[in-house]
Amino acid sequence: MKIARYQSAAGPERLGIVTSVSGREMLVDVAKAAAVRGGSSTSTSGAPTSVMGLIEGGAPAMEAARELLTWAADRQDPVWMDDPNSVAWLTPVPEKSMFCAGRNFGRHKLESMKGDAGNASKLHSDFPTGFVKLGRTLVPHKSQVKRPDDVLDFDYEVEIALVLGKAIDARSDIDPASAIFGYTIFNDLSAREWQLREMQNGMIMLGKNFPGFGPLGPYILTADDVPDPTGLVLWLKVNGELRQHSDCRDLIFGFAEMVAFWSRFGLVPGDLISTGTPEGVALHHKPDPQQWYLKPGDRVEAGVEGIGVLETFIV
Repeated sequence: MKIARYQSAAGPERLGIVTSVSGREMLVDVAKAAAVRGGSSTSTSGAPTSVMGLIEGGAPAMEAARELLTWAADRQDPVWMDDPNSVAWLTPVPEKSMFCAGRNFGRHKLESMKGDAGNASKLHSDFPTGFVKLGRTLVPHKSQVKRPDDVLDFDYEVEIALVLGKAIDARSDIDPASAIFGYTIFNDLSAREWQLREMQNGMIMLGKNFPGFGPLGPYILTADDVPDPTGLVLWLKVNGELRQHSDCRDLIFGFAEMVAFWSRFGLVPGDLISTGTPEGVALHHKPDPQQWYLKPGDRVEAGVEGIGVLETFIV
């Protein structure tokens, strides 16, 4: 099941479930469909009307949402349908800080270490490396992101972000994979000149956290529709030109391993963890990456097969 969080003419935040109408993707507005079916804020079967309600409601909420989707899709009433091209997108979950893996795709790690044997010798793979992306940086599908005035080395990184559906910490005895609610698309925009200077001090913060540096969305694909997440294929295009393409078989630390590691922070439903990016970022294009960096006027598409395409405009 693919779900979306958005605004429409109906007012505040909506929970939409993707359905097909004459071969075209449409959004079933859960609250509208539930009200028509016989409820007020929820349907008679208890389908939640917000993304967090669906996530926190667990298996019963998912079952109710699927039942409502079947009912609504059979009737295809435009009263409860929204066109994805006509809505105002919101981030798939309410904005919050996310945990981001670094150098977690094998070939990306290799491209980042070429010519840097000294630093490579200091790296280990006992546990994931990463940084925090502040919630205030996250922006939805079709956002305009301003290139900061003091940034020229403006880079892209397509990633998959997993969305937590259960609370989990270091003492939990649940399977980390079972804590994953679903998957969405993330573009880890980066100011490389700032990032590289920060890394000399053993940190990453500003280079990843300028305003708008976290495009996220548009959909969450629920985990029950992804039997093998290692088969997820991700790619990125700039102005239609393919820059990155890989699948998750190249991951060093898999989804469950990242959940288990970051659970030491104490994770809760709606938390986000990103995979890291595959090879092909602008920074590692030789001999001169300048022509590859993002510039005002660029259109960036980050895609994951089965989930959709996250579109961002650089201004």
